[in-house]
Amino acid sequence: MPRLPRLPRLDDRGVAVAYLAVGLLLHGVGLSVTGAPVTGAAAWWLHAGLLLVACGALTAKRRHPVVVLLVAATTCVAGLAIGGSLGLLLVLVDALYTAEVHLRPRGRRGLHAVVGTLTAAAPVTVWVLGGGLRDGLAAALQAVAVLVTPLWWGSDVRSRTELATSEAQRADLTRAHAADAARIADLDRAAAVREERASMARDLHDVVASRLSAIAIHAEAALSAPPDAGRDRAALTAVRAESVASLAEMRSMILVLRGAAEEATGATAAAGLDRLDDLVATARAHGLDVRVSADAPALPAVVDHAAYRIAREALTNAAAHGTAGGRVDVRVAAGEGGVEVEVLSALPTGDRRAAGPAPALGSATGLVSMAERARSLGGRFAAGPQDGRWRVHAVLPLEQEGAR
Repeated sequence: MPRLPRLPRLDDRGVAVAYLAVGLLLHGVGLSVTGAPVTGAAAWWLHAGLLLVACGALTAKRRHPVVVLLVAATTCVAGLAIGGSLGLLLVLVDALYTAEVHLRPRGRRGLHAVVGTLTAAAPVTVWVLGGGLRDGLAAALQAVAVLVTPLWWGSDVRSRTELATSEAQRADLTRAHAADAARIADLDRAAAVREERASMARDLHDVVASRLSAIAIHAEAALSAPPDAGRDRAALTAVRAESVASLAEMRSMILVLRGAAEEATGATAAAGLDRLDDLVATARAHGLDVRVSADAPALPAVVDHAAYRIAREALTNAAAHGTAGGRVDVRVAAGEGGVEVEVLSALPTGDRRAAGPAPALGSATGLVSMAERARSLGGRFAAGPQDGRWRVHAVLPLEQEGAR
């Protein structure tokens, strides 16, 4: 269905010209406020001059509403003295409406006081001049129609405009808050990734340092003793094994530190799955029903530590967001593509930190750190609800790409 064309919107000058044309037309047919026909060329030209002045002032009604209202009221009173002009009355109604819309609260209060006084004085004046009850009531109704109605109309329009402006500002604030929250979340994720990378780098440094120390010890022992082919060969074999392992660890460290630019402080022990029992005991002491199934082969140090850290972070989240006394199943086993770490716990039901401190199991940096640790080793990570429980699952390859 074709849309109807919108009517052109008149500006203040167009409205003033329209009032002037309507007022002159009403004068031409002999209509006035008092009902008496306008007679005489002088009276007609006087009405037209007053209407021209009032309509000319109306072009500035938005910039100077008080001045325009005073001009409209003065010309309307002057017109009443010579019979009254319907065109001047229309200009007065428009000026009252504009003043109600654009004046400040203090100016509106003054306007309301003046209009209220005039409305109340209209029937009293008629009665003092000898009019009856009917004439006084008619004067009151006319005053309400001419003076009060445009104020009520302008107040309604102003309220709707202010409400629309307030809603638009509220929507802008909501969008700004949402954008700020998204930026904060991105910064938090980036900080968690950097912190986890720095922690892994420190752990790998400890492991590599221990291997290099072993190499130095074997080399020193071989050099300090008299030459012996069998003993020297055994020392060189040990040195080679430690060197190959150190090279693999160093390559893993390079992969982990790729993209990390900030230097972390502090120290973290390079714990592995051999400390899983201690971790489980701590979790049980804080109210978790933890059941463990661990059957993994000997792992490279970097993989061993990553598996331990993922299990620790998963238990931390289970303690912080799960139900007190809930069951947690921890499984570590060799699987397709590497070692699997799986932790099943109750679905999150709220934040238990409001009821008391969370167990000191890990850093509680959440899913971001676990995912980053798995991806840095070339593994896979997934977390989410499954069969009515919360599942954390990671697969860590036994050999990282680039370390072979």
